[in-house]
Amino acid sequence: MVNKAQIAILICCGAVVLCACAPASPSEAPLPAPSQVSPLASPLQTPGPDSPLAPSDSPLSQLDLLYHGPAGGNFQVFRRPPGQPPRQLTLSGISNAEPRWSPDGQTIAYTANLAEGRYELYLMNADGSNPRRLLKQNFAYNWGASWSPDGAQILFASNQSGMSQLYVVGLDGESPRQLTFEGNNFLGVWSPDGKRIAFTSDRSGSGDNEIYVMNADGSQVEQLTDNEVDDAAPAWSPDGRYLAYHSYEQGVFNIYLYEFATRRARALTREALATRFPTWSPDGRYVLCGQQLGEKEFQGLVIRVADGQIVERLPGAAALHARASAP
Repeated sequence: MVNKAQIAILICCGAVVLCACAPASPSEAPLPAPSQVSPLASPLQTPGPDSPLAPSDSPLSQLDLLYHGPAGGNFQVFRRPPGQPPRQLTLSGISNAEPRWSPDGQTIAYTANLAEGRYELYLMNADGSNPRRLLKQNFAYNWGASWSPDGAQILFASNQSGMSQLYVVGLDGESPRQLTFEGNNFLGVWSPDGKRIAFTSDRSGSGDNEIYVMNADGSQVEQLTDNEVDDAAPAWSPDGRYLAYHSYEQGVFNIYLYEFATRRARALTREALATRFPTWSPDGRYVLCGQQLGEKEFQGLVIRVADGQIVERLPGAAALHARASAP
């Protein structure tokens, strides 16, 4: 069963469920809903003199960037529009994490630690205003939002049934529909065409997590990875040809690419520090991810898919999500 401490690890510590990372129980302190935005005290840096890219050539220079990272001892959500300094969108709470753009760029879904210590899904406007809870019912621990390509539904994980399962719900937050029923299932994401969902599961019974895909209605589940270590957090490439994910195959988490045409995976990174939670740039040329440098010290990485080179390092970002331009 995915318990309260494991969910806290997944969201705050940056580790996957059931992996080797010291558990940290979420605080029971109240979490007022965020209501305003503020400048980030230590802004996200442009590439320095040692970067392979000059600032004008930065792959992120035209991207509207979301990320979560430590601020004042807690985790908060930040946004950096193109050509502007980053701004902190959430101001309170123990953990605000996993921000995701809606397809139209008008809304952000994220995970927040509520007053009673439960992780819950929230929506807010792109400028951080009007935060509101997504689900209209108390539904255990909920996290890991993924928007459907048409922006009409949100996929998420919940331990409502006792195990971690994947659910889908409309933007009205009413009547979530359960998609998985076997083992623990989490970190699901829709394919670009909306027909399939990739996700992480321990359903094989081998004691580790693997990557699976299924139809969007939960049918025809297929296992993609099969080894003796944790593979988790799949992310579809914009053209649907690849899944990026993180794996413990090297004895530390690194980013891998699974190619559907060849049904093979290859390492994209070979870092000595845990490198996790990949997403893609809209043009598919780069994988964005987070690297953990210390207990609450992180940097975002921009990795060129063609050769695996890290072309940009972004201090303070535990995970990155980008869209092509500001709404």
